[in-house]
Amino acid sequence: MENLGKKVGFLKGLMEGASFDTDSPNGKLMAGIVELLGDLSDRVEAIDELLEDLNDYVESIDEDLTELEGDRDDDLFDDDDDDDADFDDMLFDDGEDKLHLLKPAQNDAPEEESLAGNLCPKCSRMFFTSLKDAEGAEYLCPHCGERVTPVPLTPDNAPIAKPAEEE
Repeated sequence: MENLGKKVGFLKGLMEGASFDTDSPNGKLMAGIVELLGDLSDRVEAIDELLEDLNDYVESIDEDLTELEGDRDDDLFDDDDDDDADFDDMLFDDGEDKLHLLKPAQNDAPEEESLAGNLCPKCSRMFFTSLKDAEGAEYLCPHCGERVTPVPLTPDNAPIAKPAEEE
């Protein structure tokens, strides 16, 4: 495909050297065909470049995937197709469960407090309160300092960010 441009250039040179009359019907036809071949040649070269870039990208994804597959614990993901396999295969030699990472942490981290988003009815700014607090409790708004009963956030009153327009 690399030689397409050269071949089209050769044909243009032959046409000019043969002194084709571009005003005659045959000359117009030949000039049109050579021009079309030139356009097609340019298009094929552009597609080849894009295909080469795409191949490079797919190869890099394949390398990344191979690296990720190499990082996995081969003991956990045994490729044998044993129908007789049971959960005993999922234990370390000392009997510890290999799948413990899939279980929720048991008192490993301090318990985090769950929060609820609310709007201040005075200044309309958002603040958070504990979910453990009683319903209807009053708070001091951290923005305006007023004593308020907050309005829970809903899809209708939540401040939703919109994407910035590109300039």
